[in-house]
Amino acid sequence: MMVAASLVMIFDQWRHDLRLAFQGLRRARGFTSAAVLTLAVGIAGTTVMFALVQGVLLRPLPVPRQDRLLVAWKAFPAAGSAHWPFRAPEIDVIRDESHVLESVAGISYYDPSPFAAVENGVASSITGAAVTGDFFRVLGAEPILGRALRRADDVIGAENVLVITHGLWQRRYGGSRDVIGRRVIVSERPFAIVGVMPPDFECPHGVEAWMTLAASASTVTNPAFREGVQRDVDLIARLRPGATIEQARSELVALSSRLEADAPPDALRGVAPVVRSYEDVVVGAARPALLVLFGAVALVLLIASANVANLLLLRGEARRPELAVRAALGAGPGRLACQLLAESLLLALAAGVVGLAVTWWTLHALVALVPDGLPRVDSVRVDAGVLLFTVAVAFLAAALAGLAPALSVARADLVAHLRTGGRGATGRAARQGRRGLVVAQVALAVTVVAAAGLLTRSLLRLQAVDMGLAADRLVFVRLALPQAKYADGARHLRLLNELVAQLEAAPGIAGATPVHTPPFAGTAGWDAPEFTAEGQSAERAMTNPSLNLESIHPNYFETFEVTLVRGRGFTEADRRGAPDVAIVSEDVAAGTWPGEDPIGKRIKLGRLGSAEPWRTVVGVARPTRYRELGRARATLYLPAEQFIAAAEILMLRTASPVALVARQARERVRAVDPDVQVTLVVPFTELLQGPLARPRFNAFLIGAFGVAALLLAGIGLYAVMAASVRQRYREIGVRMALGATAADVRGLVLGEGLRLAGLGAAIGLASALVATRLLRGLLFGVHPLDPASLLAAALLLVGVSALASYLPTRRATRVDPVAMLRAE
Repeated sequence: MMVAASLVMIFDQWRHDLRLAFQGLRRARGFTSAAVLTLAVGIAGTTVMFALVQGVLLRPLPVPRQDRLLVAWKAFPAAGSAHWPFRAPEIDVIRDESHVLESVAGISYYDPSPFAAVENGVASSITGAAVTGDFFRVLGAEPILGRALRRADDVIGAENVLVITHGLWQRRYGGSRDVIGRRVIVSERPFAIVGVMPPDFECPHGVEAWMTLAASASTVTNPAFREGVQRDVDLIARLRPGATIEQARSELVALSSRLEADAPPDALRGVAPVVRSYEDVVVGAARPALLVLFGAVALVLLIASANVANLLLLRGEARRPELAVRAALGAGPGRLACQLLAESLLLALAAGVVGLAVTWWTLHALVALVPDGLPRVDSVRVDAGVLLFTVAVAFLAAALAGLAPALSVARADLVAHLRTGGRGATGRAARQGRRGLVVAQVALAVTVVAAAGLLTRSLLRLQAVDMGLAADRLVFVRLALPQAKYADGARHLRLLNELVAQLEAAPGIAGATPVHTPPFAGTAGWDAPEFTAEGQSAERAMTNPSLNLESIHPNYFETFEVTLVRGRGFTEADRRGAPDVAIVSEDVAAGTWPGEDPIGKRIKLGRLGSAEPWRTVVGVARPTRYRELGRARATLYLPAEQFIAAAEILMLRTASPVALVARQARERVRAVDPDVQVTLVVPFTELLQGPLARPRFNAFLIGAFGVAALLLAGIGLYAVMAASVRQRYREIGVRMALGATAADVRGLVLGEGLRLAGLGAAIGLASALVATRLLRGLLFGVHPLDPASLLAAALLLVGVSALASYLPTRRATRVDPVAMLRAE
């Protein structure tokens, strides 16, 4: 009973305190509005970032028992290759012999990739992934309509079928349930749509449709390509109950070693399995950036809370007569502190409501800005978890903002205030507390602004990087060829040559060349994991790097405007039957033949004993960033006629508008063969937006947080300096009466503001030296401790602080000493 009575009494006291706080805040509407809006900035930013983090990182994946799923591939450390596929027969061995893995499937190493889908005579591009028939069974993912792929679908001769994503179902078919059974033509092969997956299922990221490996191979007429589609896969598996990823890794290492020992002499050796959790593969790349952004906005929330704490301290000092009277009537320090905490709680809850409203509106706009590379964006929404988080953040903000004012009142001698009639009411401790909060705000703001500066500089460096080619004058053209008609390599080559001739004859098109791999394809393009230079020992050849492999046509370098620093480019004479030749990038030449002239040297794919022919190096090209924007990859160029001529992409060099180029391309292609369709025409610079999207998004968000931190810190310093000037009117009046000039007063007030800002900037630089190391993986061409970015952040905060101190300084110089002394 006593406990219940105590709880009722506490509840009544808090209800009374909240009612008084509400009445007081309603009377001080200017203060209330400023405090609520300041806190709302921090709460809204934090809630928006939590919604992103929850949707992408925290929300369970749409598969059962996700902790038992793993993905594996191979690494080839000796060649610097971090991702190399398993072979399909190896997947079969692992499935049959593993004691740790319950079920095993494969997903094509080259996917997802776009393919031309024709319906009712109209071709469009769909991003597809080829998987083994057990893929959906291993994941445990069930369709919302129709059925998933099955093992029986993944055999040569079975009906070709597609399972599509929920997004494609809505966009292309309007959500019609009649989609099941519809026919889509892919490379002249009919496919039946048999299933639709749930809204948030997307594996791999960016996929719109799934087909089996056998079905995918049936659409490819080039034998080398068909073999690669059927053979090269990443492993996806489900652990047995009680098994761990470490056990799976150990078992895969043992199985791979045994398979390697039994492999033919020319097989790739020295590879090591890489095993990661399914969750890490799906969201791992997004985790560092999201956590850094969440940390940055948490600092903004701290700045906003410190700002409101300062406002509450100033309000508490103005209310000292009222609080002194309450103390004289018997209110203890605890009761007075509770009243101030009640005010901060009401402010924080009001700010939470405003912040949640801002979050609701902002989140939709932010999701529209999210780059395509960010996974699980469809899972980002305001739900019960976000609402609970907002309430928790509001209570945290209330505690952070209200603690300092409550402690100040609890420690103050309010009786002495009554005895002195209010003179000297502002104690040294209160002033030091306000100044300490300002220093903390400036320090936190320097950290956030420094991080924003680093990411912005990194983005600018990435945007300005020299790609080694004419990116601003290139246009990408994707073709859809009838596979059966152009199954013969010679006929395919004649088509490409005729298309190039027609397009180069078009007005405004300065160059045209076929290419096999789209820009920024990364590992989806061709790679040569091993090569041997003539004269190298087997041990030395093992240290050669993995090469980016490009099968090109004679006008490739002219069209791309890639500089040949030595030798010559390919010509029409470099055809099948002629001496085999190659062109290497500058970094390959320097690493393979240091200090020597590479022209005339010979090189071959694979090891010394491989069946590949020796190729004579006839040229050295400047490195390019065609395959990856982040780095120029070591590249080996081979003549298409001597390697593979099966391109379905054209690259045009032109200064004409894209709309005109698209019309010319369609007309010229139709003139050569009406059965060949142009499915996509985009400028190269538009494709460049893909690798730039995520760095730009990161820089935009942290830049917004940096601006918020800067403004909040400036506002906080202004409030403190303005209050300091008001409280020192008597002192300033006396100084001026004794001969102090306006310049002396400016120096006094401005100096105090700059000292606070300087101390905060120094502390902020020290914290930034630690915090910015977390950005290492997000930066390009900028060191985490880049002095220019760090010093610029500190100087910017000092400059804003000087501006924030200037207005109170002007007010101080206008004090009339005579009037002030008369008033005293």
